[in-house]
This record gives sequence, structure tokens and C-alpha cells, in this order.
Amino acid sequence: MRIGGLASGFDTEQIVRQLMEVERLPLDRMYQQKVRAEWQRDQYRALMTKITSFRDYVFNMKLQSTFMVRKVSSSDESIVTAQAAGNAQYGIYEIRVKQLAAAASKISAGGVSQRLADFAASIDPEEPTTLGLRSKDGDFVAITIEHGETIDSFVKKINNNKELGITALYDEATDSLVFRSNATGANAVVEFEDAVVDDGQGGTLSFVNTVLLDGGGWARDDAGKNALVEINGLETFRESNNFTFGGLAISLRAADENKVVRLEVAQDTDRIVDTIKTMVDKYNELIAEIQGKLNEPFYRDYPPLTEAQKKEMDEKEIELWEEKAKSGLLRSDRILTNLVSQLRWSLSSAVEGIGGLNTLSKIGITTGGWYEYGKLHVNETQLRSAVQNNPEEVMALFTKSGETLDSKGIAQRLSDELALGLNRLADTAGKASSLFDTSTLSEKIRYYERQIAVMEERMIQRENRYWVQFTAMERALQQLYAQSDWLYQQMSMWSK
Repeated sequence: MRIGGLASGFDTEQIVRQLMEVERLPLDRMYQQKVRAEWQRDQYRALMTKITSFRDYVFNMKLQSTFMVRKVSSSDESIVTAQAAGNAQYGIYEIRVKQLAAAASKISAGGVSQRLADFAASIDPEEPTTLGLRSKDGDFVAITIEHGETIDSFVKKINNNKELGITALYDEATDSLVFRSNATGANAVVEFEDAVVDDGQGGTLSFVNTVLLDGGGWARDDAGKNALVEINGLETFRESNNFTFGGLAISLRAADENKVVRLEVAQDTDRIVDTIKTMVDKYNELIAEIQGKLNEPFYRDYPPLTEAQKKEMDEKEIELWEEKAKSGLLRSDRILTNLVSQLRWSLSSAVEGIGGLNTLSKIGITTGGWYEYGKLHVNETQLRSAVQNNPEEVMALFTKSGETLDSKGIAQRLSDELALGLNRLADTAGKASSLFDTSTLSEKIRYYERQIAVMEERMIQRENRYWVQFTAMERALQQLYAQSDWLYQQMSMWSK
């Protein structure tokens, strides 16, 4: 605790504070430079995120598969539907569904709940028995039946056993159990390996015969069936109603051997057009964002606020001030300007080595006026016509690979330029995910932080020195006042 001015009457603390405000001016300028560099780095990184997102989309535009999408139409979707699952060939597929694939199932006789309760009561509590079940060729899966077993607990054990592949259902109305294989096809089965227990009277009880059949057999017993289908005259079968054939994912919905369903595989023009339009929209959004930063006004009279300055302002004033302080930090930036220029060249220049559709303008994508800074416009009618009538050339326009930039397709060029731009930006601003960022701005920020630490230490030393000097002055004044009082006393005595 420091108390000054006891001898001089000066407000020493206020004087030192004002002196330190002057002394802190270089430190405040260094702090403002650091904050401005941090803001600039953050703005670079925000743009990098958007550029990366656009680059990821462009990557798909480099792939021929993007322009080879197919659509499948069915003449009767109530019987057959299909989707292009691979490299489905254009053409017509005539399908006749003679039989649907079916699961295997068994339905017990009625009155099963009481018979299960009686069987479970006869089981030794210390020695539960096991019932074997299987839904396909292979080993039986054991299901434990315990003393006091109920319909609900028995059904739950079956349904919770994923290895088993059987779904059980209890119907209260008929008091029956239904067992159904999850798989379909001729190999699907519902088979039991009987569980037998002592009936306590010298005989035995069979779970299947006693509980499920009641001596009268299954109420219903259906074997699994394969789907039987005729495709362009070829009769074939499948274990499932959903299967792949010739690059088509076919789903059988109903059987009608007298009905021929036509599946037509054609180019999905709508999807290709939408993909290209989306690329144009994303490009326009990115260019608008970058161009906005390049043209943003810079306010020299609005440097970053120091903590002391913020204490004298309310939140709204701080927000408005910092809005202008952050403006224009990337104005006319060389890296961004060069990136925009290269992207515009990539989109506007002809692709060497392909046919007539060798520029975007020839498929209906053109650049607006100079004041739009390279914004693209799409003539959808012209684009759709190009995709329908010249799909191979449109695909080559985007996907063509080459040794030189002029011979590469639009998407190949964009991908290369975006990757190059991102590398330059990373060298300048780094990446938030980097464990140790050695970018130009991060190195500059660390330099500012070291300088600020040194200057802060100097400020502490300078303030202490001021206090030492003022304290020495107070002591000197006290001694002077004491001498003055002594002289006054002496003179008073002499005058008497």
C-alpha cells in the first residue's frame, strides 16, 4: 500500500497514473498490433473453412461417376421397383415375378400358454433345460427354459437372440405362438431340437409335442421359398426379394406371372444438372465472400480497444467500435486476389483436347458484368440440353485429366487451384487443428506476446522508480519543513 503527498500535498497516485499512461502508449500500440494480427488470422481461417468446403464438393465433380448417374423407372411399382446400384447399362429390362421369396414359419396349436406353464412347473428349479432352435443350415442355438417360464419371457429370449435369426410372436386371441425366420429363401427354416424333462410320474415331457403341438401337429408349417423371376426371358431365383442384377438394385413387391413389368434405365439428367448448378451456387457464394473481404473498407481511426478503454465504454459501444476495427483487415490481400484470379481463369478458359463443348459458356454457364466480380449465371435450358444430348462431352469438360493446366477439365483445374490457395493461406494463417502453428501470423503473434511481456516488466520497474523518486521528494520536503520549523523556533527565541 502506497500513500503519497503527506509532505507535498500532491496527489502522487494520480500523477504516477498519468505518467504511466504516457509510458504505456508503446505497449498499447504493441497490444493493438497483436490483436489485429489475431483478427486477421481468424478471418483467414474462416475463409479457409469455406474454401475447403467448396474444394470437397469440387472433388466429386472430378469423378466420372458423378456424371454417369442413372435413374430407373418401373411400369408398375406395385410389383417391381429398382434403383441403379452400380454401372447399370442403359436399356429396357422386362421382368415377370412368378413367386416372391418367403420366410419359413411355424404356428403352434392353441392353448399354448397353459401348456407352457405346466411344462415350466415340471422343470427342476436347480436344473433348467434347453431347447435348440435354428433358422438356417448349421448348429442349433440353445434357448434356456427355466422353472416358472412364461410366454412373455420365452418370446423375449428368442427375439433378443440376434444369432438365432428367428422372430417369435404370441397371439392372445388364438393363444398360439408364431415362429418366423428373419431370412427368406429355400434355405430358411424354423427347426427345433426338442427339450425333454421328467414329468415327475416316471415319464417325460417333450417341449415341442407337449407345449407347441399338443399331439395334433403344427397349426401351420410353411417352408421358406425362393423368389422366382424372369428377366428378359432368363428365369432365375433369389433367396431374397431384394437383390442386385446387372447393376440394378431390384425390389420385388408382388407376384403376378401374367404381368410383365418394364424397367427402363436412363441417364438421370435432373440430378446431373442439379449437381452442376449446386457447384455454381457454391462458387458464387465463395467468390462473394472473398470479394467482400477484398473490398471491405479499412478504418484507420478505429484500432483495437485496450482493456482500459473497454472499461470506459458500454457493450454496444464496444460492439460498434470493434465492427469497424475488424473491417478491411484483408482488403486487397495478395493471396486472395491471386486465388480469385486463378479460379476465374480456370472457369473461363477452354479445355484443350475435347470436342465442341470445351468451355462453360457452351453449356450455358456464363460470367456476369464486371461489377459482379466473376459471378456465374446458368441458362438451365441450355445446360439441360447439353447434358441430354452430349453427356460424354459435358463429363469430359469437368473431369478430363491432363499434364498441363490448359488440358485439364474444369473440376481438375479448380481442385488444383483451391489446394494451392489453401496451402498459401495455411502458410500465412496456419490451421486451428495444428498442434504447433508455425505460420507467418502465428509467429508474429508470438513475437508480439514476447515483446509485451518484456514491456510489461519494464512498466512495473518504471512505476516503481517513479514511486521511489516521489518518496525521496517527500522525505526531502519533510526534512526541509523540519529545518524550517527549527529555524523559526530559534528566531522566535532570539527575538525575545
